[in-house]
Amino acid sequence: MENVLIIGGNRFVGKALSERLLHNGIQVDVFNRSGTSSDGAKVIQGDRNKPEDLEKIDFTKYDCIVDMCLFFESQFDLIEHLIPSETNYIFVSSAAANSNYSEHYGDYGHDKKQVERRLQDSKLNYKIVRPSFIVGQGNYRPILSYYMNKIINREHIEIGGNGQNNINIVFVQDVVKHLERLATTPERTYEIIELVGDNIQIIDLIYKVNEYSREGEVLLVQDDENAILPKNDFIFETNWDYTKLDEGLKDYAEWYYKEGAKGYGYNI
Repeated sequence: MENVLIIGGNRFVGKALSERLLHNGIQVDVFNRSGTSSDGAKVIQGDRNKPEDLEKIDFTKYDCIVDMCLFFESQFDLIEHLIPSETNYIFVSSAAANSNYSEHYGDYGHDKKQVERRLQDSKLNYKIVRPSFIVGQGNYRPILSYYMNKIINREHIEIGGNGQNNINIVFVQDVVKHLERLATTPERTYEIIELVGDNIQIIDLIYKVNEYSREGEVLLVQDDENAILPKNDFIFETNWDYTKLDEGLKDYAEWYYKEGAKGYGYNI
């Protein structure tokens, strides 16, 4: 049986990944500050920024480590020497680390890119995953639900610039599917994988969300400061079998009206 450690893993992608791995018979341990995880996973509570908390983990017992919350080189410094060189280590980076866009995302993009470079210079058996904007059920920063709630309640949606810049959207189920594949691929592939989906103008995305809202009205206002998506382009070529936007939105809307809106505290 595979034995996987997820660093983070208490919400959204990490939680969805742990549930999928457990469902497929893989033993999952989760290390995070909250001490929460999916049913069936063993929880190790601690703060990755504290060496004494990292000592709670026996890094040698895992076939794979999926790192969901590594943001800084200082955090990598604390774990690099603890991870055996043969262990399958997956770093969940960001498409913001792509050289075409890292400057648009300030310290976040720069820091993710620096961690990637450190990994490439290390002796670890690494794989790097760069998701674009992840959407889907259970997102604690619910882009789609935010737009849907605004539309249903006829409230203004803030957009950056004129909203005609392109954004790339990938659904959580696709990210999880590929993380599972990598977690069960122990070979030293040293991959850098950009997990991306459809490119679409932000204004078109909002109107597309409107198609799956039962009743509502799209009211836009230019507000660079409060817009939840950036005003720069974020475009990627896609060459894998991902969930298409219409398919994903249809499923998402069904979930939203059934339980999602209530969970986010939205009125419908």
